[in-house]
Amino acid sequence: MSKIAFIGNSLQTMCNFRLGVLSTLAQMGHEVVVVAPQDCDRTVLQDANIRFIPIEIDCKGMNPLVDIALVQKFKKIYQTEQFDLIFHYTIKPVIYGGWAAARTHIPQIAVITGLGYTFLRKGWINRCAKWLYRSSLRYAKEVWFLNQDDKILFVEQNIVASFKTRVIHGEGVNTSIYQAGKTPEAPFTFLFVGRVLWDKGIGEFVRAAQVVKKQHPNVQFHILGQLGANNPACIGMEQMDEWEKGGVIKYLGETDNVIPFIENAHCIVLPSYREGLSRVLLEAASMKRPIIASNVPGCKEIVVDGENGFLCTAQDVSSLIACMMHMLSLKENERHLFGERGRERVLQLYDEQIVIQRYKEKLQELL
Repeated sequence: MSKIAFIGNSLQTMCNFRLGVLSTLAQMGHEVVVVAPQDCDRTVLQDANIRFIPIEIDCKGMNPLVDIALVQKFKKIYQTEQFDLIFHYTIKPVIYGGWAAARTHIPQIAVITGLGYTFLRKGWINRCAKWLYRSSLRYAKEVWFLNQDDKILFVEQNIVASFKTRVIHGEGVNTSIYQAGKTPEAPFTFLFVGRVLWDKGIGEFVRAAQVVKKQHPNVQFHILGQLGANNPACIGMEQMDEWEKGGVIKYLGETDNVIPFIENAHCIVLPSYREGLSRVLLEAASMKRPIIASNVPGCKEIVVDGENGFLCTAQDVSSLIACMMHMLSLKENERHLFGERGRERVLQLYDEQIVIQRYKEKLQELL
């Protein structure tokens, strides 16, 4: 069997999003190795017979000397390990890991999990990121995208050749784990789940909550996710404390198990500016929860407006308020039907087994 590497900017993300793929390949007899910064316990990988190599990555840093050193770190690992195939995820592993793989002559697949901070802003950072992507992706065997819009953008801006691109429709969700549980109790609760970033629409969520709360004082607005994330658009504890003191928002902290929180919420809200393919929306839909999300790539693929949730205009508080008010106006059986339709959509399009099969087919093709 083959030695396959999965390279990312977070061990926690690897464990939370790709453990199904990793463990399946290990069970097939492949030697599976994860290379990422260690930001969580590695026991789950050890239990699945998956090897872990820690590496330091300054995810939001823009020092070229540090990034050149990162290329050398990747190159040293690749030369030592002699992988048969490498999957790179997120911007710095895709770019700098991609260069290292090219120099060590190891086949690689780049997975564009989202466009993130650099693509959501214009200016020299945006132009530099595109140039770096372009210079690295020419070495990839294939470039995988989680949604069609991101693929089109990369092709139209000549960042990658069209013949290399594939759309895999997300990284899948384990529908046997994310199932509908108990019906949530009153009061009605809107829940935001995700890294607490301005780009996730957290500001719009808070402002909309402040307005809706005045008309529906019993409705709850909760936020679950990491503060101070390693991202230029992060929000700190000071800002969250200020919002909580207003009496509208309740911050639930962060967790490695979102299931009980989704289970206790009536509607999941993600007014993000752009996603690769939102994992939390997939999890919420799999658990039969109605959704409110922005009409942007990475969200609109999951939410069918008026069927399993509502789509609001990104960066538009009034639109988000209207969707929240509409959700509150629905009868309980109507929201239940939204949840049923959401799970059906996940089972048909986004079940983890569909994604795992794609990886297995690609390994058979390339190895």
